[in-house]
Amino acid sequence: MTDPKDAGRPGDPVQSEPAMSQNDADAGQKLDGIIVQTQADLAGQDGMDAQNVLSQRLRDAGLSLSDDEMAAAVARLNG
Repeated sequence: MTDPKDAGRPGDPVQSEPAMSQNDADAGQKLDGIIVQTQADLAGQDGMDAQNVLSQRLRDAGLSLSDDEMAAAVARLNG
């Protein structure tokens, strides 16, 4: 929770985009993060199609993988 008194002063820099957008990650770093997050989200979720979930998240992130890269990513996800 933020304190309204900490809202800043006139002339202070303003965050105008999400913090993640300010930190440019390369495609490999994005893939790593998506795999870790997907693993956490799927933990204990029996019956979920991990490859389908991963594919959707990669599309949402604007990443495309070759068939071999996707197979390796799914192996990491399941590993």
